[in-house]
Amino acid sequence: MENYIAKSKNSKEILNSAHLLQSVKINALIYGDSGVGKKSLAKYILPNARVFKAKNLQQDISDNIISIQDTAIIIDKIENITNIELLVKWINENNIRVVATTLKQDLNSKLTELFSITIELPELKDREEDVKELINKFSSEASKTLDLPSISSNKLMVNISNNAHSLRKSIYFSYLFETIGEDEILMFMENYMFSNMQGETSYKDFIYLFEVPLLKAATKKYKSQVQMAKHLGLNRITLRKKLDIHKVYLND
Repeated sequence: MENYIAKSKNSKEILNSAHLLQSVKINALIYGDSGVGKKSLAKYILPNARVFKAKNLQQDISDNIISIQDTAIIIDKIENITNIELLVKWINENNIRVVATTLKQDLNSKLTELFSITIELPELKDREEDVKELINKFSSEASKTLDLPSISSNKLMVNISNNAHSLRKSIYFSYLFETIGEDEILMFMENYMFSNMQGETSYKDFIYLFEVPLLKAATKKYKSQVQMAKHLGLNRITLRKKLDIHKVYLND
């Protein structure tokens, strides 16, 4: 059975609904942003069901090359269905139970009518306990996959801007970062700047690449602006200006 992480209060409530759906044979729609765990929850509800991408399923139905009856399936990204009448007819004629995922909140009304219940998954920023559990999971996964020793949590770079997708990527990068040195970091930055340098304001355009990670690291290490200013060798007014200039990046 798919392991759906539910440590946060709102996730535990969602898991209760999922338990109910395991025993009640109704169609369910799971809505949420990319990387919030929609497919994992669908697989938790229907652990033995086949997973179909919506576009591929529609093409298979249209070509009459799919033959299943009296079963349950998972449809991923059901908002990509364009021939709704075809899908609905196929589902009804073959007695198919559907658990579907969608990134789109406002589906076509005919598609919405298929589902008796809709579950909305919140972003990871609203699921602090889940994030901690996912960090442990991805850290263990990265250590095994890359054949590297586990690294301490304070060295892990955590990015949840794209929920679990960016979180996994940032954890893997944290492990890879442990294997590279200062020369490689400078080489990566040089290549990036060389590829993207244009116009007459390049220094201004790239300054955030130096200042943002420095300010983020200082915020994490020193906590208060007083201590940050002291250890960065800046006066507090200059520091506040820099924090304000880069606030979009710093709040990610």
